[in-house]
Amino acid sequence: MKAEQSVAPLRFDRFELDEPEARLTRAGEPVAIAPKPFALLCALTRNPGRLVTKSALLDLVWGHRFVTESALKSSISELRAALDDDSKQPRNIETVARQGYRFIAAPIGASLESALGVTRHVAAGAGHPGLAALMTLCRGDAALADLIRTVAATLERERLVPNQS
Repeated sequence: MKAEQSVAPLRFDRFELDEPEARLTRAGEPVAIAPKPFALLCALTRNPGRLVTKSALLDLVWGHRFVTESALKSSISELRAALDDDSKQPRNIETVARQGYRFIAAPIGASLESALGVTRHVAAGAGHPGLAALMTLCRGDAALADLIRTVAATLERERLVPNQS
């Protein structure tokens, strides 16, 4: 039997998502949420700040069964209700018109890699806590969040080395 990879709970806004335990809490209290909206939340949080297309979400949550986009829209509405989120002023889930959805909430107490969805360490493991703080400040502004992700990706590519002079 293969050992399961440990996944730490994700904290954002007033919520904590514990995917392996299938639990969502708000300020420590359980939030009642149906399985499909919960699965949507998990799919979106695995791709923080990135667009997840409607087609990808339908595949991830409903598998290869035929369902219409109305099922997705209904589940997103249920999810937003559970998160006290507003589609017009989103704090957690942003709608990208005719394309899909994006998880925009800034993780609380997360490393830069978690906050920006970066999988490799920047500059041989050195984090950039200032960028994580900026993500927290602009969590409702997708344009600023995209700019910060671009800066983080550039820093990662350049692998800044300390000046040894």
